[in-house]
Amino acid sequence: MTGDQLTQLAQATGTAIELLRGASHLEDVAQAVLERLAQAARCEWAAYWVVDPQARALRPVASWSGLGPQGKPFDRDVRARIPSTNQGNVARVWRSRKPIWSANLVLDMGMPRSLRAAAAGLRGGMWFAVKTDTAVYGVVELLARQLPSITTETLVAIERVGSRLGYVIEERRSERPSRLH
Repeated sequence: MTGDQLTQLAQATGTAIELLRGASHLEDVAQAVLERLAQAARCEWAAYWVVDPQARALRPVASWSGLGPQGKPFDRDVRARIPSTNQGNVARVWRSRKPIWSANLVLDMGMPRSLRAAAAGLRGGMWFAVKTDTAVYGVVELLARQLPSITTETLVAIERVGSRLGYVIEERRSERPSRLH
């Protein structure tokens, strides 16, 4: 990402934080948050994943797509195929708390999702944990038709976005336990 894109990502994160602080429930603003983050990162598709403890699987709370009609099959597939907590990049990020960046989804994303993403025109992606020092609240997945090579600065910036969002969610939950679930 260029310096300009990193600045746009920081601005989008600020807007996302404002949305989260004003929301009663995460689901009320999740799609708007994803859209802003995806557009700032020059991505065409985004999802926010959480662990469903009863199913022991990851589930998308919200998604956003700028793919148009060609992205509909991929969107449907994401909702239909719920990965376990040890499958794919979302699960890897959940467990490690570290971001992942891929310029080649077919090689780096689990099958059959990678093939469906490629069919929708998506080639690269990034995943990062929405976290604090003590908890992981979710994983943001951003997919793009094309992503530039990763830099250390970009990876640090992406991780910072996840931490900033995580602390806002934690702050909101401590204010009122029923908020932002």
